[in-house]
Amino acid sequence: MKFCTHCGKEVLDDAVICPNCGCSVQYDENPQGTEAPNAPQPQYKAPAPADNYSTMSILGLVLSFFMSVVGLIVSILAYNEAKNTGSTKSQSMAKAGIIISAVEIGLSVLVGIIYGIIIVAAFSSLSAVALI
Repeated sequence: MKFCTHCGKEVLDDAVICPNCGCSVQYDENPQGTEAPNAPQPQYKAPAPADNYSTMSILGLVLSFFMSVVGLIVSILAYNEAKNTGSTKSQSMAKAGIIISAVEIGLSVLVGIIYGIIIVAAFSSLSAVALI
């Protein structure tokens, strides 16, 4: 029996591909049965953590559509959490929540300014009519 140089699992002697990881297991074997000084050593890699969307990043994105300020806060917290855990999917979703919340807050401020201008113009025209 020989071992996969990628995952370290035992494979059949005539195997070309490791059934566990799918990597090629062909390498020169020492015909005397002793290990050669430069024989390939199995490389063990820790399994990568599952990169899933976190509940907080989903909640931040959803809240950004309905309650912009709350969505912004939750999305920022989710982004920091995802950054610490290394979850790229959660980071992307949290960034989307931050961007959507910021755009909605900016539009709300812009609409508020426009309404303020309209109200001031309406009152100034009413006072001008009242003076006549």
